[in-house]
Amino acid sequence: MHAATSNSLPGRFATTIPLLAAVLSLALNGRAANAPVSPGTKVLLPEVVVTPAVQTDFSLGTSTYSLSPAQIDTISEGLDSTFNQLLIRAPGVGQDSAGQVHFREEDPFYQYYVNDILLPPGINGFGQDLDTRFVDTVSLKVGALPAEYAWGNYGIVSVQTKTGAGLKGNEFSYFGGSYDTSHVDASSGGTTGSADYYFNVSYLHDSLGIENPTPSASAIHDTTNQFKAFGYASSKLSDSSSLNFIFSASDANFQIPNNPDQVTTLEFADNFPVADSSRLNETQNEQTYYGIAAYKRTAGDLSYQIAQVNRYSSVLFQPDEDGDLYFNGVASRVARHILTDGLQGDFTLQAAAGNTIRGGLLFDTQAAQDHNTVAVFSAENVDPDTGDVIVNAPPLTIQDDHSKRAYDSTLYLQDEWKATDRLTVNFGGRFDQVDAYVHECQISPRLSVVYQASSDTTFHAGYARYFIPPPLEDVSPTSVSKFDNTTNAADQDTDDPVKCERSSYFDAGGLHRFSRNFTISVDGYYKQATNQIDDGQFGAANITSPYNYARATIYGGEFAANYTHDGFSAFWNFAAASDRATDIVSSEFEFDSNELAYIDTHNIYLDQTQFFTSSAGASYTWRDTTVHADIIYGSGLRRGFANNQTLPAYWPVNIGLEHRIKFAGPTEVTLRFDVTNLFDQVYELNDGTGIGEGAPKYGMRRGFCGGISCMF
Repeated sequence: MHAATSNSLPGRFATTIPLLAAVLSLALNGRAANAPVSPGTKVLLPEVVVTPAVQTDFSLGTSTYSLSPAQIDTISEGLDSTFNQLLIRAPGVGQDSAGQVHFREEDPFYQYYVNDILLPPGINGFGQDLDTRFVDTVSLKVGALPAEYAWGNYGIVSVQTKTGAGLKGNEFSYFGGSYDTSHVDASSGGTTGSADYYFNVSYLHDSLGIENPTPSASAIHDTTNQFKAFGYASSKLSDSSSLNFIFSASDANFQIPNNPDQVTTLEFADNFPVADSSRLNETQNEQTYYGIAAYKRTAGDLSYQIAQVNRYSSVLFQPDEDGDLYFNGVASRVARHILTDGLQGDFTLQAAAGNTIRGGLLFDTQAAQDHNTVAVFSAENVDPDTGDVIVNAPPLTIQDDHSKRAYDSTLYLQDEWKATDRLTVNFGGRFDQVDAYVHECQISPRLSVVYQASSDTTFHAGYARYFIPPPLEDVSPTSVSKFDNTTNAADQDTDDPVKCERSSYFDAGGLHRFSRNFTISVDGYYKQATNQIDDGQFGAANITSPYNYARATIYGGEFAANYTHDGFSAFWNFAAASDRATDIVSSEFEFDSNELAYIDTHNIYLDQTQFFTSSAGASYTWRDTTVHADIIYGSGLRRGFANNQTLPAYWPVNIGLEHRIKFAGPTEVTLRFDVTNLFDQVYELNDGTGIGEGAPKYGMRRGFCGGISCMF
């Protein structure tokens, strides 16, 4: 085990304060002339200088943060990093366990757009929906979004994938090192006549598939094997139309890591075998497949796109039946499946000078199935002294299956009106209807304004009414009464259905460029919600389930600074937020009765609340060599009864080196070396005591990885 370093906050920041001071000094003393103003698609904006940090754009009247391919290269592990590691480099994005991230401290129900097409959500698990290797650019949109974005309350992740025109050949890479990591990746792409094609396949193996439940440097029973494939093809039918296809497949296997020295609260007869918590064998398989076919056409002032989207997603949790029964009194084999078929249509019309009208529709149908085979003990015999259940009979098996077909339909219309040379107004609305476990609908107005105060300064403000349906793939209405008088019995049988969240969202901010080298932005937001959707892991199975708070208030602010000069660039993001809610009004059976009663009368912090998040980094390129470093800071997620306490802060530092070797022709070799968590900080993302937090999970200890990539 590596020696842990001090957890002193000042000591940790001592390594980054000189860097930030140097960046600000260079920025404030720079004498570069202002760059020429470039017209944006929606409003005139100052040119944004490309840096390894996130670029900020307010042209939609909201906050958009983007990363280019060069920027992705300079984060820790670059293209071999998991997709969520890209996201936490953006302002206001905090990390959590099990691969989750939170935009502005909201739960991970954000929406993915792939090449401007909405991707239906899959079942929450440990794996990532997208693979960094096939991503070209990433944009994160948060705040009061225009009407064109469905269910955007929790954030939008818009991805443009790589294409054959960009690759023009083949690429093979290998990346490996600590934690038995082996990541093999191959890509091929090009153009043939009017066709463009790109394909990618990858395989990942490591011994830290899920966060370690202990602070040790290595986890017990934590191997993962993941296979992924992605393809893109486009055919230009004419000068104004094209047909595009996307497909993706992922099959990931995870061992659930073990936590030694656990004890049971049950009392067993002498002949019942004693289990060892370090030798359990729980596993989880996650599969997701999606296909997209899209037709695009431009006819004069009118452009439109029609897309057919299909996605299948499944999760299978296999318990260690004897061990789970011994420690938890329940062993659940959980199999969830969902198939989504959808149709999307969008158009843009340049109606007149200064007026751009956008509209569209979305319709999809989802078929979800949930098969649970649950082994439990009878709880009729209880020790009168300790209150523990006395197990003196074989386990019972209860089958608990459910299925549901749901329908979603939406319409939107908006007008982007350039009122003056400096002022742009975007107003519109959308209608959303959901027919699932609940039948609800809403008309949602949206309004935003962008004011170009000068060539270097932009302000924006907006309001959005949001309507968020619960994720059908995660809703599993358990037959609570089936488990009465067993070791899986709930404190109460109340099981109100999960409802649609409704909220009013306000957002405002500004961007200023001090020089072509130095840009800062600030943004603030306020949200008032009813039926706020949250989720958590309840029970032994490592699958999340949603529930509602009757009321919630969320607010915060973000700051981003970017500096670049010649081969040097640096960034700093900082965010502060508060999320509070009260009164759980659905899936009540998931909660302890004492905790449920407390939440009914108290305004508590949500489990994902982290008051402060920050990321900072710098890179320097000299000729064909780049060195980079970054730090991710979090003030700590919630813990304890009703989330009343906070975990300690953490600030792991990462460094890396990359060197490119160019040969004659298209051949290029890239060598890379990364050190994650340089100072081997021991930190806990959650300790298993907050609402729906499951087992404890620690951040990754120090790791060394290197790789080689060859383009030919």
